[in-house]
Amino acid sequence: MRVAIGLVVCSSALGAQSSATAILDRVTMNPQRPIDFHAIVLPTTVFVGQQVTYQVAVMLSPDARTRLRRNPEFLPPELRGLLAYELGTPTRVPARNYSGSVFEAHVFQRALFPVASGTHVVPAPQLTYGLPQSSSYFSREERFVVRAESASFIVKALPTDDRPDDFNGAVGVFKSSVRIDTTSVRVGDPIVLTLRVQGTGNVKLLPRPNIELEWASLVAGTERIFVDSSGSLVRGAKEFDWILTPARDGRVGIPSLRYAYFDPYVARYAVAESAPMELSIRTGALAVSNDGESATLLPLRAPTGTSRTVVTWSGRGRPPTTWLWWLVLSMVVPLPALWWSRAAKRAPRRRRVARDSGAVGAPTSDSAHGERGAARTTRRTLLAALSSRFAQNPQALVSRRHVARVLRRAGVTRETTRDMLTLLERLDELGFASDDVDRREVSASGANAEAVVAARAKDLLRRVETEALPSGRQIPVSTTVALHVLFGLVWVCAVRTPLHSQVSVPYADAPTRVSAGDPMVAYATAYATAHDAYARRAFVEAAQRFRALAAQHPRNPDLLTDWGTAAWAAGDTVNAVIAWQRAARLEPLAVDIQEHMSMLPSGSRGGIADVPMFPVAWLVRAALILWLAGWGVLSVRAWRRRHPAALAASPASRWVRDTARLALVLAALSAGAAWWGMRALDASALAVVTRPETLRIAPGTDADAMGGVTTGDVVRVGESRDAWQRIVHADGRKGWLPAARLEALQVPMAGPLSDSLPERLPRDLPAR
Repeated sequence: MRVAIGLVVCSSALGAQSSATAILDRVTMNPQRPIDFHAIVLPTTVFVGQQVTYQVAVMLSPDARTRLRRNPEFLPPELRGLLAYELGTPTRVPARNYSGSVFEAHVFQRALFPVASGTHVVPAPQLTYGLPQSSSYFSREERFVVRAESASFIVKALPTDDRPDDFNGAVGVFKSSVRIDTTSVRVGDPIVLTLRVQGTGNVKLLPRPNIELEWASLVAGTERIFVDSSGSLVRGAKEFDWILTPARDGRVGIPSLRYAYFDPYVARYAVAESAPMELSIRTGALAVSNDGESATLLPLRAPTGTSRTVVTWSGRGRPPTTWLWWLVLSMVVPLPALWWSRAAKRAPRRRRVARDSGAVGAPTSDSAHGERGAARTTRRTLLAALSSRFAQNPQALVSRRHVARVLRRAGVTRETTRDMLTLLERLDELGFASDDVDRREVSASGANAEAVVAARAKDLLRRVETEALPSGRQIPVSTTVALHVLFGLVWVCAVRTPLHSQVSVPYADAPTRVSAGDPMVAYATAYATAHDAYARRAFVEAAQRFRALAAQHPRNPDLLTDWGTAAWAAGDTVNAVIAWQRAARLEPLAVDIQEHMSMLPSGSRGGIADVPMFPVAWLVRAALILWLAGWGVLSVRAWRRRHPAALAASPASRWVRDTARLALVLAALSAGAAWWGMRALDASALAVVTRPETLRIAPGTDADAMGGVTTGDVVRVGESRDAWQRIVHADGRKGWLPAARLEALQVPMAGPLSDSLPERLPRDLPAR
């Protein structure tokens, strides 16, 4: 019925279309021009995707017709946002009178299809011709340039009222039909299903419809286009092929396929429906064998022996109590080390500095080498006081650069640091000068030089004690910031990684532990039903049941794997990719899941779809253990630093300190590796292509194509615009796809029901 209506509308549309010479009745001729030039657009108001006819008329006067030596040159206008087709051949109208002037007319037509609403303006075209100045053959030609009028029209957006849900943007008047390439069909043998859509309109922009059959799998094939622009309206046909593989035998049917479109001539939506077909599918390669087994079936993940309950925290919502205690412990452990490292030796150092500064006095008379020995003693005592004050090895203060660095890092001013370096140089001259000329030069500076230098040393030590930071050897700010960043990195990995807490559940005692209303029994019953459906080769039913269970427990890798196995057996590539990809990202070290994914198409397992076998959970545990161990050792050592005698008596003190620092470094490396693994396993920006589609360079069906994507391809989703998504394909191509063709790969969060249940439950409990 609807097809017949479409044919009637098409006939009425053809009758309402303007004639090929309609421009001659709508323009005014200029008798002053030997060659006149005009352009118009008909009609002036259309819908998006409706044809607009652009007519150009070249008017030749009898005099110009006889004098023309060559055809005029036509420069067409630049068309933006319009698709153009040449309509037929130019129409020649014999000379006739136009408002008192005689002209011969040549009319050219072009069909334009707007792709966006608004006011469109077609710029003025240009015509260039030459006429000889006289009738002589050798007369020079005079060139003329004439422009026609610019034309404009209004494009209205398609209405939203009564728009069908399966409307994809087809505009015109169409009818559809279906055919298959063979009448002998067996299970497992592919056949070609072809949908032909023909009628009036821009058939190049007709989108591929969505077709789903329960008894077979469909893979999009090629497309063929036939365009006829010989008449006043562009018409043609477009054929869509699907590779159809039956999955079961018996009598099956291809239902009436709908193709929704908008009829611009009556301003309403319509549907072209094909006639239904019936097929008889014979037994084939996918039929059950005599013994009821199939060697190609993938096994399900069924637990044996004892079942284990694995509680998984996804990182959102309320975490388990165990991890809250770990979080508090990891925050508390660094505090003693940081506190005691700042307070250790603070008071003892001040007393020791005062005692050492008191030892820097005037030289004694019983020195072994007189004044030279006193200078050496003063220098040695001064360096010992500095090394004790700043917890430095005395052998490290052997050069001006080391002394200056220690003082400046402790907060001593530049002036005091410079005076200290000058004093050390003076002590070197007094204590290590030779007996010859150098010694005489030192003695010439004053007989009591050592006493003056000693007094100067005591004064400088007091200034250093006043200016230096009061906490002794402090942890630099950069180190503190780095430690906090490390702590945050470790815990970001911890809360975002599926960390499992395993509890063994005796399988034999399981039925006696639960009551009839326990969620475990309902879970076991649902799983047993899905498992039985898979065993009797009802793959579609099994996939649906496993999918329902996975929706309740979205972070259960066993359920996701079984869902993907059943979907793969049913020929559902999209659900198999989604399920196996999610399971592999929850258990990246599972070998069986990786083997299943190796059977997927290349676009579903390569490039950005690759799932690395990276032990993220183990790295997070290692980072936490190393973090706690390192800070625990540093806390004990910082406490022992409050008792210098005990610390000095321990020969392994430095080895323990270095080991603790190494543990913190390894914790940082483990956390960084875990972070990289999390980024590699993150699927928040990934999606799966649900149906074959053409990749466009810009959003919109009118944009140029840059290849296509197939069912099951994994792509990275970027920005979105209207109903389009910008994606990056596994092979590196970037383009736009309709959002309706993509399904997110991100593992959904558990709902209220699954939050109250363990994520991995005993699946083989007998139902009551």
